[in-house]
Amino acid sequence: MESRMLRVRASQKVFTDVEVAGLFGLAIDEVRALARSRHLGIFSRAAEAAGVSAGQFLFNLSELMILSVLRQRLQH
Repeated sequence: MESRMLRVRASQKVFTDVEVAGLFGLAIDEVRALARSRHLGIFSRAAEAAGVSAGQFLFNLSELMILSVLRQRLQH
């Protein structure tokens, strides 16, 4: 299996679940399920804790790197 390098703009600090799905070639439901099971998407969790319904998951760069490692492990 070929390993691809993930490239993002240095100025981008927050990534939506739609962007993450596109970067990794996953369905949005898969990204959301993975985020829920691994407690990622902290911005969305904070909004839900405050009583605001978050329509999408938001990820920071650190979470994006975690998802990258998890995705590689799940493919093997």
